[in-house]
Amino acid sequence: MRIGIDAHIVLKEHKRYDRRIAQYTADLIISLIDSDAKKEHTWVLFFDSRMKNTKKFERDNVEIKHFPFVQYRKYMPVLYSHMLVASFLTAARLDIFHSPEGLIPFLYPGNIITTFHYVPKGESESNVFARTFMLGALVAFSQLCKRAQRIIVSKRSDKTLLHKKHGVATSRIVVMEDDDLNAVDWGKRVKELKKLYQEVASV
Repeated sequence: MRIGIDAHIVLKEHKRYDRRIAQYTADLIISLIDSDAKKEHTWVLFFDSRMKNTKKFERDNVEIKHFPFVQYRKYMPVLYSHMLVASFLTAARLDIFHSPEGLIPFLYPGNIITTFHYVPKGESESNVFARTFMLGALVAFSQLCKRAQRIIVSKRSDKTLLHKKHGVATSRIVVMEDDDLNAVDWGKRVKELKKLYQEVASV
């Protein structure tokens, strides 16, 4: 499989940078690519175009790509986040695109798995969440949820909230429990994710 992973959050200069989520994303990527000793998959890693040092992520079966047009974000945030990024991802011919921080390119037609580290508890929070962390534009959170084939959450209460408050089918919500993003059982997580990738790619 060609598995794409959004890694732009690891750049400290990124406007949505969160230290915990950035470290989680970096650890996730390294754990996944190191586990693929037989090179059964191609890992396509998408970084911010300002990210120059990607050496620790480089492997024979890893493709490093940089999201283009970063200089236009402040002028065309919606266009950048959706049309340009969706086109860029489509050109990569991915079987799966995994966003470990909840960023979903709304117009991307491929298979998407994403992780929500936070689930809004009400409609007003949904608008702020979508505007600030997810889309960079005023788009309803419920519409955002529809794009992902699977949404990963860390708590069963978040699964309940996504289903009851935001109408996401329970079959599309996967709980991978984490009490602490700095103490993830990566051996277990890698197995869970690879199984999920195969499941979604086979649909």
